[in-house]
Amino acid sequence: MKALLSIRLSYFCLLLFGSMAIFSDSFAQKISEGIKIKGSVVDQDDKIVRGASILIKGTTSGTVTNMDGNFWLTVPSSDAVLVVTFIDLETKEILVSDKTEFKITLKPEVKFQLSEAGFMVHDKVDQLPTPSEGIEEWNRYLSKNIKYPQTAREANTQGTVIVGFKIKEDGTVANVEIIRGIGGGCDQEAVRIIAEGPDWEPAIKGGQAVTTQLSLPIRFVIAVDPGVSSPKQQNEKAIADRFGKHVTVVGYQAK
Repeated sequence: MKALLSIRLSYFCLLLFGSMAIFSDSFAQKISEGIKIKGSVVDQDDKIVRGASILIKGTTSGTVTNMDGNFWLTVPSSDAVLVVTFIDLETKEILVSDKTEFKITLKPEVKFQLSEAGFMVHDKVDQLPTPSEGIEEWNRYLSKNIKYPQTAREANTQGTVIVGFKIKEDGTVANVEIIRGIGGGCDQEAVRIIAEGPDWEPAIKGGQAVTTQLSLPIRFVIAVDPGVSSPKQQNEKAIADRFGKHVTVVGYQAK
């Protein structure tokens, strides 16, 4: 009881005079440096998940798992909550508490069908949606119109953007959004190329045209020596490869 009164008195004096410290060195260090944690993310088969997103809830601070499915992160306190996501797996929230090492297992959440053009179709349908002018014309549209943003080239921004969108019953594109972004203008370019693209033949279910949810990985890569590949580049390629086919946009270093 005396100790509690002493702490309260010290705090009161600190407010009045600003001359007394009531926090221990270790607590002050925790505030200034945060708590360092590490961990790994796997799926239900205990296979590593590369490129899983780990965010501190309520903030934009976070990281992604590397080629080995591992991550390192500094959180502000033991009350921090980790939000762990990956596109075809469940989202999981984890309280840090007194732990500094984690093994996080994500179970399958969304099953998708992979179209010939590399689109992931997230609804069960009898007939997949397809670009109205055919796959070859769609690929020609992409190669002619998609650009590697100059700001991204100047900043050497590379990675895999995953863009989500809907194909409505009438074949029009709607609700284009970024599921996984990398910045540098690449996210906006991915949205633009889908939103401005040609109409589609809608999906068919039970003999009727239906709205479907799709997503497409678009990988932005700066051209370098083919024999040289950084760990980050390998990681981003692994993310794209997880979904089979994907669009690759190759840029060159801005001069």
